[in-house]
Amino acid sequence: MLLMAIQFAGNAQNTTDLAKISEVVHTFSTAGDKQDASLLETVLHPQFRAVVHRFMGAPDVSLMDRANFLQLLRDKKIGGDKREVHILHTEITNNIATVKAILEGKALRFTNYISLVKLEDGSWQIVGDMPDVEKL
Repeated sequence: MLLMAIQFAGNAQNTTDLAKISEVVHTFSTAGDKQDASLLETVLHPQFRAVVHRFMGAPDVSLMDRANFLQLLRDKKIGGDKREVHILHTEITNNIATVKAILEGKALRFTNYISLVKLEDGSWQIVGDMPDVEKL
């Protein structure tokens, strides 16, 4: 009986965390779509990094920290397209999570692998994003 109660509590927590994580991923996409750096700041952890490999045919890996990522958005060099968000998979282990999502716009489809951490207050923030970008 105690085991069932513990499992139920764990499942309830996962349900709450899944909803919070989904909200963060949708906010991440919306902020990019609207090129709203202030909104994006709310979901990016201070240690955020983006790892972009072979972007649009480039032969190398690009690493961006939070400040550079936000500046690109402010300068309107990234974002600006209305994308649909499809979360394909979420995995949570205690205070970390990974999400595989497709963010599809008019011209580009992003398959994103997003890493998140759970803060002490129970909220989630993105610490890493590794998108694969393809033209439609």
